[in-house]
Amino acid sequence: MTSKRIRRSTYPRRRRPRGFLWTLLGLFTLGMLAAVLATRRPVFPEDIEPEPEPRRRRSPEPEPEPPAPEPAAVEVPGESLWIAGPAGNLYVRDGGGEEHPDASPVLFLHSLAGNGGQWALQLDHLRRHRRAVALDFRGHGESDPAEDGDYSIAGLAADVAAVADQLGLRRFILAGHSLGSAAAIEYASHHPERVAGLLLVDPNGDQSQVPARELAPFLESLRADPLGELESYFRQLVVGGDPDAARWILEDLRLTHEDAVTGALADSVQYKPLPALARYPGPRQSIISDMNRLPYSLHKLLPDLPVRLMTGTGHWVMMDRPEAFNHLLDEFVAEVEG
Repeated sequence: MTSKRIRRSTYPRRRRPRGFLWTLLGLFTLGMLAAVLATRRPVFPEDIEPEPEPRRRRSPEPEPEPPAPEPAAVEVPGESLWIAGPAGNLYVRDGGGEEHPDASPVLFLHSLAGNGGQWALQLDHLRRHRRAVALDFRGHGESDPAEDGDYSIAGLAADVAAVADQLGLRRFILAGHSLGSAAAIEYASHHPERVAGLLLVDPNGDQSQVPARELAPFLESLRADPLGELESYFRQLVVGGDPDAARWILEDLRLTHEDAVTGALADSVQYKPLPALARYPGPRQSIISDMNRLPYSLHKLLPDLPVRLMTGTGHWVMMDRPEAFNHLLDEFVAEVEG
């Protein structure tokens, strides 16, 4: 097994593979994309009529004042390694925790058409005080395509289980972004005793509630012109975010196996997160962007889900405003451990 040290405190330029088709773009939420199709523009908070608050509904809490810049600290290096997954080899970034063995590790899960490197600034931030791990799902980044062609939410959760078992993560905090939030919910529903806390970052919501009349034109447009149609929507999701992060996200899209995108997309529009989330009784929180305000957004369906709103970002909130995100991350970790 090959291992190497990684160091990503800034967004690197990544070599673009040649001859690789731009395929079915990473998923924010199918619901949001379907809404864009219906309106032909992004949904903004001011477009949404205020609704009566049902009993016990929690409104998104505003983000705190921006934290003061952290003092310079010695960077804790990490290792990159491959482990045997249930459908092929999985690429994992691991590091930190040697001097703080009692601190809860954090395992990060990326979105569709992303990879674990999109959590680089969170890995660097946490590793001074605890172990922090990020994996590439099957068919994403450096991981192998699925040998059995399974890119379901359950299959992605099986990747999480393989990483947690082989790295000896007996109890840990699980953070998932977008599609990764669905995999995090699915894993936590089957292993609640191992998940100390569940952090859902701009999660998908219940995409099975997207009306078929809105979904059909989207899928038809993808079949007709996947590159042009998806690039257009993808660029809408990075609007308002950091330009360097946006370039990195676009390059990561090209590293994704096309079967991984189509397979995960097909399963995610049928996945119902609420029954699975009901089986996890532990601490949970959602951090959302301004765009995550649809009727089938997760925090709309779960009135008791604590929510923190981050403004001035695109969908990749942790990449667009890492200092503010890391502050919220620290607050949640402290709550879990407290």
